[in-house]
Amino acid sequence: MQFLILILIIIIVALLTFIIRYKNEVKYITNQVTNSKGQYCSLRMNSMNKDIENLVLSINDIYEKNQNATVKMKHSEEELRCSIANMCHDLRTPLTSIMGYVQLIDENNLTKEQKYKYMDIIKKRTSRLQDLITNFYELSRVEAGDCKFDLKSINLKDILCEAIALFYDDFTKNGIEPNINIEENIPNTITDEKAVMRIFSNLMNNIIKHGEKNVIISLKKEKNCVVTEFENNAPGLKTKDINHLFDRTFTADSTRSNKNTGLGLSITKALVEQLGNKVEAELCEGMLKIRVCWNMMN
Repeated sequence: MQFLILILIIIIVALLTFIIRYKNEVKYITNQVTNSKGQYCSLRMNSMNKDIENLVLSINDIYEKNQNATVKMKHSEEELRCSIANMCHDLRTPLTSIMGYVQLIDENNLTKEQKYKYMDIIKKRTSRLQDLITNFYELSRVEAGDCKFDLKSINLKDILCEAIALFYDDFTKNGIEPNINIEENIPNTITDEKAVMRIFSNLMNNIIKHGEKNVIISLKKEKNCVVTEFENNAPGLKTKDINHLFDRTFTADSTRSNKNTGLGLSITKALVEQLGNKVEAELCEGMLKIRVCWNMMN
């Protein structure tokens, strides 16, 4: 009988010890969570209890995910602020110019020729403003995933040749004679024809704005994909700029004083990736090469 009582006392003491240690461990973890004030921290534990360990691991995982989400949100907010600031700058520039020339036209001492000249400038600035607003709108739609693609079997050679023909006069006016390298028997790809034309148009516009005589446009088959390459001189670019080339806020012109806002390449990247393909850029000996890798039909 005494032996049974002793065993019972031992069990009760062991149970109380376990409960007290369990309670202290929970209190220790609770204090860490409270003191963190919602900020990221890695919780520690004193016991080897498996349930406590799983609890700590789960809380640490939640903290880490919350921290990553917070960092991503802050980065997005910073990008948005920068985009809005750049957008305002880009819109203000042609607007200010338009207002200035409108005031000049109102003056009575201008000749008819001067008025025609200023009206022509206003038309060009208005067209520029319209292009900017269209690009901002299109980028917002693409990034929001609102574009509806009409996917079908397409040969990229036909679209690329059409795009080159459309831009031939622009190349000529800018003294550019592109070196065209297009392979025969290019396999088809499943994609959207209008989106591909927009991608090629954006890349050719980029060449016209920044390229010189040394321009190369290629279409070829590589392993399991079809590759289009657009190369042009880029003396103003630096190696560190390549990682930001497709950012919507990036432009090599730090003053944003020329016609480039960086939106064209941002739209290009978004369209390429939403179509399930890959775009990348590299800088080698002053030449910028933008490669688009298109998935071939199985």
